[in-house]
Amino acid sequence: MGYDSGTMSHNYAKPDKTPADAYALSFEQVRFSIAPDSIPSPAEVPAQFDIIGQPRAIQALRMAIEMPAKGYNVFVTGPAGTGKRTAIIKLLRERRPPEGALHDCAYVHNFRSPYEPRVLYFPPGKARAFRTAMQRLIEQISDGLQLVFEDKQYQRRREEILLASENAEQERISEFESRLDEAGFQIVRSAEDDEKPDLAPLLDGKPASFDELQRQAVNGTMDQSRLEQIRENYFRFIDEMSRIFAKLRVNRNEMRRKLVELQASSIEPQLREEIDRLKREFPGERIAAHLDAVREAVLSGIEAFAPETGGAAAATSGSAGTGAAGEAEHSERSRFQRFDVNVVVEHTETEHSPVVFESTADYAKLFGTVEPSGDGGDDGAPGFMNLRAGSVLQASGGFLILRAQDILTQEEAWSALKRALQDGAAEIRTMPGPYSHPSGLKPEPIDLSVKVIIMGNEHIYDILYNQDEEFGKLFKMPAEFDAVMERSPRNTGEYVAFMRMIQRDEQLLPLEPDGVAAVIEHGVRLSEFRNRLSTRFSRVADLLREADYWGRRHNVEQITRREVQAALDQRRYLYNLPEEKIDEQILSHELLISVAGSAIGRINGLAVIDRGYYAFGRPMVITVRIAPGDDGIINIESESGLSGELHDKGVYIIEGYLQSKYLREHPLSIRASICFEQSYVEVDGDSASSSEIYVLLSAIAEVPLRQDIAVTGSVNQMGEVQAVGGISEKIEGFYEVCRKLGISGTQGVIIPRGNIENLILSHEVQEEIRCKRFHIWAVDTIDQGIEILTGLPAGVRTQRDQFQSGTVNSFVERRLREMAEQMQRFRSR
Repeated sequence: MGYDSGTMSHNYAKPDKTPADAYALSFEQVRFSIAPDSIPSPAEVPAQFDIIGQPRAIQALRMAIEMPAKGYNVFVTGPAGTGKRTAIIKLLRERRPPEGALHDCAYVHNFRSPYEPRVLYFPPGKARAFRTAMQRLIEQISDGLQLVFEDKQYQRRREEILLASENAEQERISEFESRLDEAGFQIVRSAEDDEKPDLAPLLDGKPASFDELQRQAVNGTMDQSRLEQIRENYFRFIDEMSRIFAKLRVNRNEMRRKLVELQASSIEPQLREEIDRLKREFPGERIAAHLDAVREAVLSGIEAFAPETGGAAAATSGSAGTGAAGEAEHSERSRFQRFDVNVVVEHTETEHSPVVFESTADYAKLFGTVEPSGDGGDDGAPGFMNLRAGSVLQASGGFLILRAQDILTQEEAWSALKRALQDGAAEIRTMPGPYSHPSGLKPEPIDLSVKVIIMGNEHIYDILYNQDEEFGKLFKMPAEFDAVMERSPRNTGEYVAFMRMIQRDEQLLPLEPDGVAAVIEHGVRLSEFRNRLSTRFSRVADLLREADYWGRRHNVEQITRREVQAALDQRRYLYNLPEEKIDEQILSHELLISVAGSAIGRINGLAVIDRGYYAFGRPMVITVRIAPGDDGIINIESESGLSGELHDKGVYIIEGYLQSKYLREHPLSIRASICFEQSYVEVDGDSASSSEIYVLLSAIAEVPLRQDIAVTGSVNQMGEVQAVGGISEKIEGFYEVCRKLGISGTQGVIIPRGNIENLILSHEVQEEIRCKRFHIWAVDTIDQGIEILTGLPAGVRTQRDQFQSGTVNSFVERRLREMAEQMQRFRSR
């Protein structure tokens, strides 16, 4: 489908040999493939290999790992699929912890301040042994007391204390009862409270109530004065009885104290011996201080260890009966809870530095929590046994790996992590919130020595470094994973070794050399550089798995180039529905694309539609319409809100190029509208800026452009054409459209010369170029490109500072000057 070039205002003759011939790339320049005989044999491939292609990132990681100084945590950046996590874990798990770096941590009861549990530190594996030793100690104390109670000497001394107390109590009560009897009173139980003693006056030798005495006084059988005397004596004796019983309670407490002292003094030698043994077995000032506190608590609360009979409580309270049998087990457990040990971090079986990958980086998972508790110990203390450590403490002495998107969305956790790294300590507490259970517990912070490794992208690192004052001090080391690596013999050999490792570990079909070569070519294409290889090993591994799948479907025994190509073709088929829909619109002429003829003010630009997992190129028509005016270049995409910042920049560059090249003495007096026809999505990037200059020059000079050529490349203000991305996809996209509309043998693409090293084309396109049915031209300047598109010389300035006559540049300069003069005449009216 061709377009008329329009009426020309000047005449020129096209030469027999076009300028395009000088810029056409030969097949040798375009050709790219990996020869199967260049693939290392299995014997030449290293059996083991280090992390491939990331020397900069690995050096940063190793430096941060080995640096003992504070703040050398790591922020790892790089594209997905480059093996960041695999490389990190491989490096870290090979590392053995330095001497003394690891320790077990346990919380114990604080006997002086029950709501502030203390933390103890142990060598790896010793915390659990300490807990067992403490449980055994409590059992030994209970067993020891049982033996004490069976000792004859203890029983004799106990009986002496009880007998002395009982005799003193009986003597005081007997003396009081004698005086009561003389005064005509008797001790009875209170009518209001059966447990409370009371006094009753005796009437005819029997207890009587004051109501009865009052009736006799009313009847005259008792003098009123005698009644008043009885009442006065009653209150005096009641006061005295209260003092006596208070004294008896003091005496009983004293008796109880003596019994406790007797028990404590009896068990103290054994307890001291066991405590001293534990100090020797578990050395350390903090442990020794806790054991001393345990000894004091045991001696001062020895009654809790006494059997149900024979203790001081039994001597004063008697039997509790058969009730509360259901609570016996709980009572036994809670009674000794404060002597228990809560091991929160344990390294019994840890041989290497701990490596913890936390995928759920909320506060509780990172720093732990206080689990809800029904009750505390026997002294009402809260349950320190309910403290649970999080990933930060589990990784202490080693490494904690986080994803940036996980931790940065948790504001409280992120702030707490930075605070813990600054302070070198982490505190377990309940995260405040509407669904959390508040706790009055304030456990002692645990010493922290951890390297934190966060994985994210470079944009997050830059933002955090520049906006968060603390971040730069805590994460001093960025480790940047590259998406590509040099295609050196060593890297290629390791690439092959990686493929064979995947094949071996996953039991895939054996790899033939041409199959390996095809996979390497795909790795080169992913990198977009002939001398580079992609380090997105996840994609390489996926290609091997898919080739294995299709190989088994085809009942073959090895993976060759055919199976690899089948996997790529099938993947393209699954992903290219939008590509097919665009081609359907082109074939049905819904999208007006011409790949033949010539036209003024119209050009085929090239765009890449990148879906992330699949990218393809297609031509896009760019048109220009001009008229005299002062508006300059109007970017219709920008005016309609469909132009990105980089595309806007490219349009400004075009305006600067026109002014500096053609109008040194006149103002730019033009109104030129540039439009991406039938484009309804945002256009961004500057890779179409050279196309926009070509079509603008065509419209100004009224020179037609070849429609069988598509163009890509950015440009600077000096008119130099610069390399762009997605070059292979763009060429293949235009070729595909030409193939479906009809190959003419003249079609092709103009690319920047700087993109030659980025040409990794499909074998089909390479074959078409070899047969000269499709072409690629590489240019350095706009002048070179316009010669290819028009078939005319671009023209250079002569000594008279004018472009050579009959050249494109002379037509442009003359037309721009005419429009400037036309505008000057218009303004002077």
